[in-house]
Amino acid sequence: MEGLLATAESRVMATFRVLLIGSNQPLLVDLPAGNVADLIEIASRTKFIEGRMVLPDEDGVCCGVMFQACRIQLAVETDG
Repeated sequence: MEGLLATAESRVMATFRVLLIGSNQPLLVDLPAGNVADLIEIASRTKFIEGRMVLPDEDGVCCGVMFQACRIQLAVETDG
């Protein structure tokens, strides 16, 4: 599946606030991109992006996430 999925292990991680088309709340996720330019490059060549939720769920686990790159409506860097 190489080329279809950008994995969390393959790149530097940064935190982004991502609003997906069809969602009413943004996700706060660690993604395998160092900045918005890296995220643009990844989204242009992959179908899915994998990352990790920044905030833990009710069990204290930061869940892994995967979403279609084409559903990104807005991505904001939250790291310096």
